[in-house]
Amino acid sequence: MTQLLVLGVMLIGAAAPFALLTKLMRAGHSGIALTIVAVIGAVFVILIYASGRPFGIDPVFAMTVAMLACVPALLGSTAGAFLGWLLRRQDDRRI
Repeated sequence: MTQLLVLGVMLIGAAAPFALLTKLMRAGHSGIALTIVAVIGAVFVILIYASGRPFGIDPVFAMTVAMLACVPALLGSTAGAFLGWLLRRQDDRRI
């Protein structure tokens, strides 16, 4: 049961940014899309740093959140931004 919960959290963590970034990039809001990707990446880097040095966050918790939430969100948001960019280019060619 735990594996299904972990898989579900990772799937939701990747699908939500994927859909959001696809919608934003297709609408032409690339600035806010880039900001979202940068914030997710910054949180990931901070959590990886906190997992190896005394930083005020439990190292196990920091690594868990980094691997279960940040990595799928970063991959999903990057893929969503790329798909939105491709769809935006296709929409621009049709006009």
